[in-house]
Amino acid sequence: MGAQRTCVVCRRHMDQEDGYCVVLGPDGSPALDVRRKLPGRGAWVHSTSECLSGLGQRGRLNRAFKQPVPIPKGADGDEPWPLPLVREWQRRRQRELVAGGFGAGQVRSGSNVVQGVLVSGWAQELALAADAGTTVASDWGKKAKGYELPLHRSQLTAAELGAAMGRTGLRSVIALGPGPAAQALSLELKRGLSSL
Repeated sequence: MGAQRTCVVCRRHMDQEDGYCVVLGPDGSPALDVRRKLPGRGAWVHSTSECLSGLGQRGRLNRAFKQPVPIPKGADGDEPWPLPLVREWQRRRQRELVAGGFGAGQVRSGSNVVQGVLVSGWAQELALAADAGTTVASDWGKKAKGYELPLHRSQLTAAELGAAMGRTGLRSVIALGPGPAAQALSLELKRGLSSL
């Protein structure tokens, strides 16, 4: 269990790994501190789309920072800040972690390979591509349940998963095995905006 923080939107406690920190820049504008490296006092928010969407509402950041905080517009105008930033960060981070995990031998892909590592007991978690169809999701959901493994939904498409592993084909499912790279990917998949 990591350091505990309180979400400024829902007011529930969370491990800091389950959320994002917002800090104020020198001009008083909020910035999402995804790497937790920026200086200054932070306001924490869960990584769920509900909490992130509510971040700019009802003066939540004003209260957290005890000063007026201007809320930026969403990147595409339709989504509230910081959802577009979080989605892009998660996609980039998941690409990096899939590539690193695959290179380290801690992430495997391809239906037959994943089925084999399920049977061997190597797989600790599974993840589906963002664009995996309902039949594929249902089939792998049943397999994950049968092996009592968590099943996540990545923010990456099947083509992006394949490209991250240096493969030309589509990769609708990946298996995460033991090791630090796979653990980091697992954490980022759990933080993913599942409803987006």
